[in-house]
Amino acid sequence: MTGIQGARDKRRRGIMLITLAGIIFFMLYVSTRAQSAPRGFVPSGYRTCERDADIECGRISVPRDYFNVSKGRTEIAVARYRTRDEPRHGTLFINAGGPGGSGVNLMFVLGKLLARLFPGYDIVGFDPRGVGLTLPAVACFPTFRDEEVFKHNTVLSQGFNVPPGDPSVPENSAAILSQMRQWLALHKAQSDMCLNATDAEDLPNMSTATVARDVAYMTTVLDGDDSLIHFWGPSYGTIIGSYLVNMFPDRIGRVSLDGVVNPWEWSNVPAHRRLGSMFDNTEEAFDYILDRCGAAGPRRCALARHTGEKGKHIAHRLDSFLDQLYDHPLVYTNSSRRGIITSGMVRALLYFSTNAPMHFATIATAVASAMDGKLSELAALTLKPFRDLATPLPGDTARNIISCLDAPPYDADRPETWPTAEELTINGINRLRTVSPRFGLSVSLFEDDGACQFFAKAAVKLPERFTGPFNQSLRNPILIVSADLDPITPLVNARWVNEQLGQSARLVIQQDTPAHSTFFLGPSLCVAKIYRRFYATGELPEAKETLCSNELKLFSDDESTILKVDEDEDPKFVDLVRELQQVMGHYFPLGLPG
Repeated sequence: MTGIQGARDKRRRGIMLITLAGIIFFMLYVSTRAQSAPRGFVPSGYRTCERDADIECGRISVPRDYFNVSKGRTEIAVARYRTRDEPRHGTLFINAGGPGGSGVNLMFVLGKLLARLFPGYDIVGFDPRGVGLTLPAVACFPTFRDEEVFKHNTVLSQGFNVPPGDPSVPENSAAILSQMRQWLALHKAQSDMCLNATDAEDLPNMSTATVARDVAYMTTVLDGDDSLIHFWGPSYGTIIGSYLVNMFPDRIGRVSLDGVVNPWEWSNVPAHRRLGSMFDNTEEAFDYILDRCGAAGPRRCALARHTGEKGKHIAHRLDSFLDQLYDHPLVYTNSSRRGIITSGMVRALLYFSTNAPMHFATIATAVASAMDGKLSELAALTLKPFRDLATPLPGDTARNIISCLDAPPYDADRPETWPTAEELTINGINRLRTVSPRFGLSVSLFEDDGACQFFAKAAVKLPERFTGPFNQSLRNPILIVSADLDPITPLVNARWVNEQLGQSARLVIQQDTPAHSTFFLGPSLCVAKIYRRFYATGELPEAKETLCSNELKLFSDDESTILKVDEDEDPKFVDLVRELQQVMGHYFPLGLPG
């Protein structure tokens, strides 16, 4: 009996040890699994985001060159918010525009709101090639401070000063030509730094065609083979979207474009020549804002002298002030960044307000105060302190690089065929005379297009350039959205893309919206409903074009108030739209670029 009992005790102890070992192994497995990178993420680069514990941050490995896999890998930085909703529809990639915007940073601003607007999708923001946290990344300047010093007190920080009167008369055209020569020389120096920067050999891989392939590849990694591609992108994001739907028409799921850039012009017209078409609605948008300013009166809009004043009277005073600044720039020495405030800077600031009109009241107060001799508020918007950042900023010149790589290439060995300062001046004067008298030269601080001849040596090494066609029949139709008074991606672009795609697209136009895309004022309740329905079910309006009213009123005491909401509206959805309007209406940093 004693021997039998001892054997039983040994067996029990053995079973207990095996069981305990199994429990420990299972706990370690679960712990390791919880800490390891999710599917598709590079293990060494994965972590819970420090800025928001609900969002996963990491990198996804993709081929550096899709046509030559021996060239190694690129690690695309991503931030993902996982849906908690059922049914799950897949991964929805979002882009921050630019080009050069960080989709990772956009996630912290907009990711959770989009998850509520588009339930059932994992929302993923990504940093395109050469930008932000993606590796390798290209920083043209040694540090962020170096870039600011390089541009300080040049046309790259002050914008173009437009002489009073007819810009085509010899004296005025000579003044513009002098600035254009400086602009061209500065771009030559800037591009030289880019071409000689660390990881400059990766410049040819930053084109939009490659980024579109990245989105398709990452969709496969996260959602499986032949999974549908879902995408949302405003501004330059519409170029990625247009490339996606025409390069991968059989994989398109739910894709929307908001604030549309014409993809044919982007890829087939030299960058300096397509600027004219970008200003189709700019003056109309500015006039609309001034009319609303006058209607609101001086309590809400300081540039108005009385409630109900006509916008054209405000415009006349502004034009006189800009002419005065041309001859007599304002001097300001009461800040850490002392300097002058030029007419070009104030023009650029006013142009910026047409892109983000919720900032106009603040800009109006600053300009009105400057007209009265008080400069501190205007200086805060135009003479920002240098940022003491002693580290590189990856993607510091991405806007210029990517737009040039996507455009028709120049012959690096035939500089006599390159656009000259004289040609650029003629183009600029034509824009001032025929398209936008106030802002025809004011976009340069925000849309750094042109001087692409200096990237000719990189452009010829592109693994792929996509130039169309842009009229494919798609597996699923897409949603196109446009503000009727978009000042930089005008409605005509959205109509062109809608026409090209035929029954594969529907266009929704948000009315009374002088803003860059519907999102940078905030989508109206009507537009938001169409967005939600489309991403939930694929349902689109029957009509080829649909008009949506805009309940958001400029110069309201409560900027996020949606007016005239029907009683039967879902209050939670109304609150979501209000949040989107508040967040996106102030998404752009107020003032000129640092």
